[in-house]
Amino acid sequence: MAAYLIQSGDTPFGIARKFGMSFDRFKALNPGLCDAKNNCRILFPGQVLQVDAAAGASPAPVSPTQPAAGFVPQAPPWMESALREQGVAEWNPGDNPRIIEYLASVGVRGGDETSWCAAFVNWNLLNSGFPGFHTGLAGQWISYGRPVSPTYGCIVVMQPLSAGASGHVGFLHAMDQSNVWLLSGNSANRVRISAYSRGKLAPGQCFRWPPV
Repeated sequence: MAAYLIQSGDTPFGIARKFGMSFDRFKALNPGLCDAKNNCRILFPGQVLQVDAAAGASPAPVSPTQPAAGFVPQAPPWMESALREQGVAEWNPGDNPRIIEYLASVGVRGGDETSWCAAFVNWNLLNSGFPGFHTGLAGQWISYGRPVSPTYGCIVVMQPLSAGASGHVGFLHAMDQSNVWLLSGNSANRVRISAYSRGKLAPGQCFRWPPV
């Protein structure tokens, strides 16, 4: 058994095949990664999993400071920022000054009932030292940065969830066969992790990464 450092584009089935393992064996070595129906959590570069070393397929080296086993997410800085904001919610009466701060990051002035999911994404990127997109319109984030495969912490653009909306945008927390789980703002009027149907993903390259 050996530690394997996830590379960009890796999938659970692909890793098992690369190391000549059955998928049941792969799951047994990495408990909690996949459920009984083989729905697996998101893999992302830098994550460490356990594999059987196979001829012609050497495990990638792992830093001594990196855990050698288990599902140990290394969240991007903007995701760490967003996780700390969980629970921020609109006020009634009045306006939550934190949400007003999110909105100000995209140049929007208004109360906390103003659509603020895109502002939440922008604020957390800026708060972490990464380029923002400076738009309060969720649908426009389909043009932000560069497209990536589904990766923990990437920006996900959804189709409009209600009439007159430009869409919804948030950070990817997990994904299964039916849903994407987003950490997003203005989700039931608060910052929270919630499931959205994969059928509502915006057409095109809707998983985005900062231009770095």
